[in-house]
Amino acid sequence: MEIEKEVKKITLGHEIGAGAACLKCKDKCEGFELHFWRKICRNCKCGVEDHDVQLETEESKKVGKLFEDTKYTGLIAKLKRDGIPSYRSNQFTVSVPAASLSSATAVPAGVFIPGSNQTFSSITPPGHAPSAAAAGTGGASNPPGAPGIAPTAVPGAGRTAGSAGSGYGGGVSSGAVPGKGLSAATIAVPAPTAVPAKTDVVKSVTYEWAPPGINQSLALRYMELLPPEQRPIAGTTGADYRKKQMAKQLPDHDQDPERCHELSPGEIKQMQQYVRKYKDEALGIGDITLPEEMGQVGAAGDKGPQGVGAGGKPGAGTTGASGDKGDAVATVGKVGAPGAAGTSAGGPAGNFSCHQCQKPMKKGEPAVFAERAGYDKLWHPACFVCCTCTELLVDMIYFWKKGQLYCGRHYGDSEKPRCGGCDELIFSNEYTQAEGQNWHLKHFCCFDCDCVLAGETYVMEKEKPVCKPCYMKNHAVCCVACQKPIEPESQRVSYGEHHWHAEPQCFQCAGCSKCLMGQRFMALQGKLICSVECKKKISAS
Repeated sequence: MEIEKEVKKITLGHEIGAGAACLKCKDKCEGFELHFWRKICRNCKCGVEDHDVQLETEESKKVGKLFEDTKYTGLIAKLKRDGIPSYRSNQFTVSVPAASLSSATAVPAGVFIPGSNQTFSSITPPGHAPSAAAAGTGGASNPPGAPGIAPTAVPGAGRTAGSAGSGYGGGVSSGAVPGKGLSAATIAVPAPTAVPAKTDVVKSVTYEWAPPGINQSLALRYMELLPPEQRPIAGTTGADYRKKQMAKQLPDHDQDPERCHELSPGEIKQMQQYVRKYKDEALGIGDITLPEEMGQVGAAGDKGPQGVGAGGKPGAGTTGASGDKGDAVATVGKVGAPGAAGTSAGGPAGNFSCHQCQKPMKKGEPAVFAERAGYDKLWHPACFVCCTCTELLVDMIYFWKKGQLYCGRHYGDSEKPRCGGCDELIFSNEYTQAEGQNWHLKHFCCFDCDCVLAGETYVMEKEKPVCKPCYMKNHAVCCVACQKPIEPESQRVSYGEHHWHAEPQCFQCAGCSKCLMGQRFMALQGKLICSVECKKKISAS
């Protein structure tokens, strides 16, 4: 029974995403089939993130396990029946008012439009409150000569950017209305009747992730400060970017021995110690605050940023109750620099500058801080990146080491060698180094057929080792003259897309059979020519 359970477990693990189409290879890939120990597809050699595999559940479990038994347990849900915690990805949807979607209605600058550079707020900003007429309360219309109302009748001018009664353009009414401040002589020609906007149209935009523990307005402002192609809006390239970075930056085989291939008991123990170390010393998740709030520094035991629990209790999340000072125990450390309080009316907030780009932080714009780094450091949202790959840290999950931010992958690379074959960290004392990479002894194999390359001839093809038979079959170029594949040890001559054996019987003039090694030549449709006479001879034939 135990053997049957183990076999079933392996089978199910390799059925994840089985048959999914490859987004890179298209029809060239027969469908996703996970390699037994490499983290790629057997058919096309692409990664799982390059296939149309829905990994929300798997990603949730992966990140949930990452934060399990840490001070950030508030980010994960309660344990499920299978004992695996899930990650609260903080997905939220913003609904856009129906009035802003009407084709007959001009949209004011204060209304949020998905994908634009505007900021949505459910509360109308000061100075943008609609008039009584715009709100449909029956108030007085604009006086003659006011912006948006034509002083004289113009044929066809009744259809303006703002429909009648919409309050967005002050459009001309379809007819004179007694007692509304416009004389009958003002509108001599009846204007076309404006079609009222539909009131049941609602458009929404869904973010697959947003910073937790802050209000929606601040979260949306954070999103607007990210590059457009990196905003995780469902169904966009930003969502695809997040999916790929989740797989690349947080490989599950860096934290879970069960996801690794044939670890010995000693290696499992070393990996568990490694995971425990980075959870205690390096792992964290960024928080959002305003730069001007970072200057509110209290004594040990007080909060750091206003409204943010500095070093709060496990599971406290990112918000703290008013007056709850007992949770932040002496972990605040050095909070802010002297004179860092954001007292300026606008522009830079105090003396804070971005730890990455060194440019000043602006008052009122969200900034990212990392508790592991201390509260004296802030980052612009787009600057919160890994120091090695310079990619945006997915879901603001970071690893802090020696004054630098790392993603999970490159933190692991800074601690342990990584196998170029299986992509796993190497916890064994014995491994090999070849071609500038590290390899498990049993994983220095041909990338095509998986045969062990120890003591064998191999060729590096696109930074992957390939045995000679596979190279000759799948990668070798053919000689234009003899039509035979050119062996990797053989010398060859290349000219554009054409290749020849560097031998007299192959690299010769097509007109007079003269050997062209070391001689000047011309190439005509893949044929070698030594002179103008031979060119004429070949052209005539």
